[in-house]
Amino acid sequence: MDYPINLLPEAIASIGLMRLWLPTGTLGSWIIGGKEAKPHSLPFMASLQINGAHICGGFLVQRKWVMTAAHCTIPKRSSSVRIVLGAHSIATREASQQIFSIQESVAHPRYNAQRVKNDIRLLKLNGSVTFNRFVKRILLPRPDADLHPGRRCRVTGWGDISNFGTIDTKLMEVNTTIINRETCNVLWAGKISDSMICAVNTKDGLRGFCSGDSGGPLICGRRVHGIVSFNGRRCGDRRTPDVYTRISKYISWTRRVLQML
Repeated sequence: MDYPINLLPEAIASIGLMRLWLPTGTLGSWIIGGKEAKPHSLPFMASLQINGAHICGGFLVQRKWVMTAAHCTIPKRSSSVRIVLGAHSIATREASQQIFSIQESVAHPRYNAQRVKNDIRLLKLNGSVTFNRFVKRILLPRPDADLHPGRRCRVTGWGDISNFGTIDTKLMEVNTTIINRETCNVLWAGKISDSMICAVNTKDGLRGFCSGDSGGPLICGRRVHGIVSFNGRRCGDRRTPDVYTRISKYISWTRRVLQML
């Protein structure tokens, strides 16, 4: 049974909760139930790769900095790690791509892997990007900005387009709608904090993110507001809403890191 996004917590509690599953360790997430993005329409997107394999998403926030999820364990100064910018298909070496290694990998100091709290990481590239129509940065939210329930956004990434490891190497996107944090907290059995954003797709079927594109952006208008963090046992299931790190709660930390390194 799917719960409507405006269902009150009291009503949810009265019909009982399904058994929830909170992923731990290195979580992945890929887009399910979405569509292929228009090539190079999201020029801030980054593919984080180890030994040539895509493991996480990210997005460019400054000329030398990419933001992603803390649970994407990305070592610095490793020859096996690279960040690919300006890509649409990660299966081929497109002329638009700019490829970097990582000089610094900075997870939030209070990141809690077991409860997936403070799930944010900044990666410093080993060089500066060349801004053009294929590679651009995306605007961060204003400090403490919050999204109202019902706001329509989208999430993007490369990877599994089913629950069964069906890989698509082209950038995908799917629409999603912000839901009330209190409602989400009930559905997630008390695991949701004020530093998280919850969203679901309001259409029938399974639609959302799934394993392989953690660290990707939740885009609302011209700004990125969330980082793909965790979801439930079945990708795109509205009974366990998709959960994102709320970037607006980490603007001060982000500025400190960018200024120090």
